[in-house]
Amino acid sequence: MKHLVVPTPSEHNWNDNDENDYYLKDPEQLFDELPQPFRMIDKLIGRIIENACEIIEEREAQREAERLKKKIPLCESSEEIRVPGNVNCLASSVDGSYVFAGLSEGVAVLNMEDHTVKTVWKTEDVEIVAIQVKSVGSQLYVLAAVDDMGLAHLLFYYSDIFSLIKVFNASENISERNTCSKFELSDGGDYAGVTLEAKGESWLEVYRLMKDSWIQELDQFLKLVELSEQTEQMNPPNPQDIKLTPPVLVLKVRPKQITDCLWKNPFDAILKLDDGNIIGTGQNHVITTQQWNEEKKIFEEMYETYLSKDTTEESEEKQSQPTFHFLNLGRLLPVGLEQKTQAGLPNDLCVWWSGSHVLFHYILKVPGSKEKMELEPKANIVWPNASPITCSAGEICASLLVIGLTDGTVTVWDLYMGIPISVLPVSVDSAIRSLHILEPSYCVPSASLDGYSKSQILATCKSGAVYLISATAHSKDTITTLRERTEEPGNIISAVALVPQLSSQFLLILRNGTMALLDCIHGDTLCHYTVPFPHVVASPWKPIFAFDRDGNFLFIKGDKRISKETPDQEESSSSLFAFSLLSLFPLDKCTKKKELRQPPTRTTWEIRCEQFLQERLKSVKKRNEEMTKCWNQLQHHAMLIMNGEGFKKRQYVQ
Repeated sequence: MKHLVVPTPSEHNWNDNDENDYYLKDPEQLFDELPQPFRMIDKLIGRIIENACEIIEEREAQREAERLKKKIPLCESSEEIRVPGNVNCLASSVDGSYVFAGLSEGVAVLNMEDHTVKTVWKTEDVEIVAIQVKSVGSQLYVLAAVDDMGLAHLLFYYSDIFSLIKVFNASENISERNTCSKFELSDGGDYAGVTLEAKGESWLEVYRLMKDSWIQELDQFLKLVELSEQTEQMNPPNPQDIKLTPPVLVLKVRPKQITDCLWKNPFDAILKLDDGNIIGTGQNHVITTQQWNEEKKIFEEMYETYLSKDTTEESEEKQSQPTFHFLNLGRLLPVGLEQKTQAGLPNDLCVWWSGSHVLFHYILKVPGSKEKMELEPKANIVWPNASPITCSAGEICASLLVIGLTDGTVTVWDLYMGIPISVLPVSVDSAIRSLHILEPSYCVPSASLDGYSKSQILATCKSGAVYLISATAHSKDTITTLRERTEEPGNIISAVALVPQLSSQFLLILRNGTMALLDCIHGDTLCHYTVPFPHVVASPWKPIFAFDRDGNFLFIKGDKRISKETPDQEESSSSLFAFSLLSLFPLDKCTKKKELRQPPTRTTWEIRCEQFLQERLKSVKKRNEEMTKCWNQLQHHAMLIMNGEGFKKRQYVQ
């Protein structure tokens, strides 16, 4: 081996004129050519693929040409509604009677019969920037309003009477005041969730609203008003003096952050461990501060080129915000809580915090007179996810929960059974931005599990792509692309909303002010909306719009353009424009009658076990048929293998 000399490469024998022998010029020549007849088969397959690609390109060009030939109708505003003050937000009532508008100085009520302003609750120095309304009784409406100073106002509107119930974070000392970032009500107005921020931290407070007492108290007030009118009193009762039963705080939720070790030794940590009924949240651990710092230092050194100091600072300053849903857990209700929850009320608060992987479920129980209430309890159910949660959507009947993750995955949960129906990789390179459940068709009846049906979900991504997801429990799921991703800043989606009472239409608003009505089935554009000149869509990056209950009208705010001739104009005047959907096409063909579905009834543990047993017995026949079919397939496969081995043995003997 010592005397082995490797000769140096030489090029004096190469033929410079023959380029075929100079393999370094053509990388494909590095591979040996296939022998015949495989070389001919390879050429035939290549020609077939090329012909198929040409046919596909021709068909796509024809479809694009046909799409361009179709003239998309343009829908103009049917009327302009004058509202006293600047409109900051809109919310329609469930019964379809009114649309409530948050103004620069109060709240206005729009009558849906003639589109006129009926009543205005006007207060100075209170500019409403967010509003939500729930219909509690035949004439009672509860409003959750947030002003520009971060105060949460709970209002009521009853028989043309507007009044304030409570300001949750009111404080005489401004420096000690908490700021409200989100204020939402449950369906039916039984609970209210208020997100508060102060001193670099945020938390969620849940209040029980005494709506039954409110109706009785307001009826008594109206009787006093009628009595004063009959007796012609000089000082009739003032609606502002109405004192309703205040809401009751039932739950306070704080974000679960993993901190340093709180125990001196592992024995103390074991004593504080949970009982094992639920998955842990990572709070009880024995990782010290030194270990955290070492892991952080190693991570920063390994990925120094990929980390940015600017993004790190921004992420530290940004506080975690909660997203919550009031749901009915159905069969997920833990044992022993059946008697502590009231029928007809939400019994579950589903919460997830921005940047977190975990979804928490808290049981909303009404304590007895002698029972002590725990305001900050541990989560009853914990659902971890593979990536941080970005958005979620709950079904009307509270049996379906859809979760979107940063890695583009959508998870569909069946709350009635407590199992994930499907986990779908919708987008590979973009996070899920919003989710909308098209139809409440997945509700499972309490008596049988044979009611599984297809649920359709509209998902939008940060890249601008729109997908239609069809999820089923026992068959293959499908994902349809309704809109491709876009790189233009003006074509970024700013708002998506489903049209009420329509089976497959949704509204899409872009950053450049474009408003279009699209079809969920094929993604075709049905029409474009435009505000009359010289108005434009107000704040197209965050448009202010609302539908009525039946989906017949779309209300959107428009600002008047500031002309060059009047540069001294300080602010643009705004108006509310109404678009009639009835003028485009008959909605009877698109409207789909939806059955009223009730949430699963809460029963005792014994009754629920009996229901599971009955459902299992009903499925015995179907399971036996599937098992028999499987065994027949296995026997057929075994016979084929045995016949093949016998044939090989006979060949070997011959």
